[in-house]
Amino acid sequence: MKKFLAGALAVCLCFTGLFLSCGEKKKNEIYVYTPDGAPALAFAYAMHGDSADDGVSYEVVNPATIESYLTYRDEEKNADICALPLNTASKLLGSGEKYQLVGTVTNGNLYLLSGGGVAYTRENLALLKGKTVGVVQLANVPGILFKMILTDLNIPYAELKNGEEAKADKVNLKAVAPDTLMPTKGIDAFVAPEPQASVKVLKTSLEFVGSLQELYGGEKGFPQAVVVAKRSLLKKNPQAVEKLVKKLVDGAQWLETAEISSICGAVSSHLTKGLTPSLTEKNLSRLAIENSSVWFTSAQARKAEINEFLAKMVAVGGAASAVDEAFFAK
Repeated sequence: MKKFLAGALAVCLCFTGLFLSCGEKKKNEIYVYTPDGAPALAFAYAMHGDSADDGVSYEVVNPATIESYLTYRDEEKNADICALPLNTASKLLGSGEKYQLVGTVTNGNLYLLSGGGVAYTRENLALLKGKTVGVVQLANVPGILFKMILTDLNIPYAELKNGEEAKADKVNLKAVAPDTLMPTKGIDAFVAPEPQASVKVLKTSLEFVGSLQELYGGEKGFPQAVVVAKRSLLKKNPQAVEKLVKKLVDGAQWLETAEISSICGAVSSHLTKGLTPSLTEKNLSRLAIENSSVWFTSAQARKAEINEFLAKMVAVGGAASAVDEAFFAK
């Protein structure tokens, strides 16, 4: 009986802890959430200078759970400010009713890797026909963007599912797990994001053979991870949002010279409890930081580009939506 009560108490405390971490907030505190990975790099400077009495609380969370910080029925539990992929923001928040887009923070961190040989450009990407490309997050931005590039270049592609054979006249796309270091049998190349891409190159015989940012053709990459803020916060305390934006702007320059240990420490010290950091001193390099394309651009400055990019995502069946004018913060 005592063992049962002890177990029940432990379970209760566990759920209580989860509830507190997800829902209970300090009054007037601004809660900021960012996925681990490249978006967290954008907030590293702000988190590096974080103090207990500055009125802002940062948390680096599992990328797979980022939507949950925007979709609680009790709106008080939701993030005040949140970083997330643009396509996800367009689906969840595109009306601008509850959240507005403040700006972009990452601008393309996707790369083609293979065992070497051909360096792929827009002129020769068709050489991938008949080959199989393993894509990390095929259903999300990496896969959607690669499909957009292939469509723009009139290169046919096919998604391989359930052991399907590769088509000789198409680029064959296959979903692969993010932590897969080397291509599995039958996979000729990878599409992977930084900083994972640099880890694969460091630990295997894979090499960088193409940049999806350059293949897409945008001079400044593409709008990838964005920052949104509650409309109520923008109305009630715009100065707080402006202060954070200033830190995001300054953070891009800070990343260029900051010690790797300082960057990783800023992120890891704000991780959700129990989450293993993806950015460590062993895997984060200057090249990975540069390839992550971290800088802030305001929503208004990229509005036309964002609308065009979302339209292209929708056209290839990507998980995205057109957004209303109200989605863009002034």
